[in-house]
Amino acid sequence: MNYFNFQKLIPGILFVFVISFSTISQENINITSGETELVFEDQFIKIEGTITECDNLSSGINNSYVMLKITNLTQDTRSFKIQQDLYFDGTCLTCGKEEYLFSYTLSPGEIKIGKCSESEQSMRLFHHMPPTYSKTVLTDYQLHVTHL
Repeated sequence: MNYFNFQKLIPGILFVFVISFSTISQENINITSGETELVFEDQFIKIEGTITECDNLSSGINNSYVMLKITNLTQDTRSFKIQQDLYFDGTCLTCGKEEYLFSYTLSPGEIKIGKCSESEQSMRLFHHMPPTYSKTVLTDYQLHVTHL
């Protein structure tokens, strides 16, 4: 009797499934980017923001974000924190809240860029969703950088 060990096959099947799902998810997002704006710069890092529409075709969610691009301008590893003060319709909803204080470490010359496919708040700021879902809009934001 031939004995086939399915337990050895399961990790391979799961790997293929995860890769396929990840690829499908990324392909089902239309991305539209606006102009890039300089948000912060000193002798160590530069932070730019770009309003980006992430139209997820599979879920039907069309949210806009400010995608952050953080550049280490030095030849040293840099560690720092950023406090995100986000103003929606003129009111700061995140000021002083620790869940909007993020830590970063960038290698020499490294550039980090936010993506539509990620859910991490540290590299993208929620801007708005279609008005039929919510009329709340990011009207201003300030990023307070503390070098460590």
